[in-house]
Amino acid sequence: MNIQYRICGLNSKGGLEPLIEKDLHELSQLIPISQAEIVLEKQTEAAPPFRASALLAVPGPDIHAVACDHTLRAAWQKLVDDLKKQFQRRVASRDLHTRDREQLHSVDRQRTGNV
Repeated sequence: MNIQYRICGLNSKGGLEPLIEKDLHELSQLIPISQAEIVLEKQTEAAPPFRASALLAVPGPDIHAVACDHTLRAAWQKLVDDLKKQFQRRVASRDLHTRDREQLHSVDRQRTGNV
């Protein structure tokens, strides 16, 4: 997985790089991630000032999330929670479609006598 960072208004990633990589690796166990674009920002004029966003290249439509909070770590955690929900919905939807397809094939085989 290729991870690209864009840091705006911060001196560094705030020591989050190992946590970001760990969280993305856990997500990639559900759906493979080929590329991740991570943006970490501090907007002094905004409240809350910290913003984290992610664009993940996965099979099917890419997945995107944005979160804001009063600390960079809290914004990142909110973003990860949102991404997990999106990944879980995608996996559940894929599993549902697979079951539906299998049931349709089973019904077709029964109708044609190829059981």
